[in-house]
Amino acid sequence: MARRISVIIPSFNDARILRAIRSVRHFDDAEAVSIIVIDGGSRLDLREAIDRALGPEDIFIQEPDQGIFDALNKGLGLCQTDFLGWLGSDDFYSGQVRASEVVSCLEDHDLLVTNLAHFRGDRVTRLTHSLPSRARLARIGLNAPHFGTFGRRSFLASRRFDINDRSADIDYFISLFETRPRISTIGKVGVLAEEGGFSTASRRKILALNVELLGVYRNHVGRMLAPLCVALKLSYKAWSAAYYRVFRRSVQSCCAPNLSL
Repeated sequence: MARRISVIIPSFNDARILRAIRSVRHFDDAEAVSIIVIDGGSRLDLREAIDRALGPEDIFIQEPDQGIFDALNKGLGLCQTDFLGWLGSDDFYSGQVRASEVVSCLEDHDLLVTNLAHFRGDRVTRLTHSLPSRARLARIGLNAPHFGTFGRRSFLASRRFDINDRSADIDYFISLFETRPRISTIGKVGVLAEEGGFSTASRRKILALNVELLGVYRNHVGRMLAPLCVALKLSYKAWSAAYYRVFRRSVQSCCAPNLSL
């Protein structure tokens, strides 16, 4: 199989990107995947380690950027394969979903959405399920697990992220779902995401993000329904977090048995 999937990984001084790259190698069961790393100015030793971890078919851009959404936009512009996905530098593929499965699904669909498990230490903290995406419920607060989503390059590259909006990922995916794409979902954990991302590292950042989310939902569903969408989004997160505090699940239970990171 020719290389048909690009995986975009933004990078800035986070050594966990090396784990992400290793997980892409395990995900790639058919030599179908190339990696695009967009590094915004990491320290020299990390950039050298990333360069060693990449192969000749991969792309490594090293230049200043204006944050994760600017990096993702650069990756969208560089992608030349049929399909693409993305990982945060603190995320990794579980090995439960493989590249050949993604390619097979996207032959007949615009988007493929897998489950995404959030974790801290060796425990799952909550789950963002793929099923609401099939019903296109992103516009009412049940957003797609972004780094668990793959799509046709022509479809995903038809939009860009607003680099000045911390909730640009929500706006981006809602806009995509509003075009009524053909969606396939997989009820398996495709990606694990470590808690403590750039927009949720403190209560202040969480509050600021949700204030901005109100504006995003106002643009899509109107002023009256926007608070309900934010409430539904937060309620879903809280319910999932409560569930996994009671029914504890390890990170390893979400991974393929032969995955070694």
